Amino acid sequence: MADRGREKPVEIVIPFGERFRGVMLAGTKTATSRFKRYGCPGDTFSAFGATFELVAVERRRVLDVLAHEYEREGFCSPEAFVVVWNLLHPRRDSSLNPLVWFHVFRRLPGVKAIGHD
Repeated sequence: MADRGREKPVEIVIPFGERFRGVMLAGTKTATSRFKRYGCPGDTFSAFGATFELVAVERRRVLDVLAHEYEREGFCSPEAFVVVWNLLHPRRDSSLNPLVWFHVFRRLPGVKAIGHD
């Protein structure tokens, strides 16, 4: 967190489409690649009524994520990752070589999202 000038974790917002509900709640999706950095390790976020904690945030090439991390992204194959990546980023570099922020997270057991019963 020192790289962001914060001493304490904070609650952040990372948007996720409905298509990721099942894999996130099941713990199959434990990472997301974004062009923007959303937080630092220790920060928490809510999604689909659950709370998650960032455990790592690093710069990666999309090709690296495709080759080695597609399962952590919640996909059963590299091809499935590419299909969704291209749907979500139709105007980006089609070579899949841009740098992204790779956010690794874990679901916090027994912690409900703020504002949920």
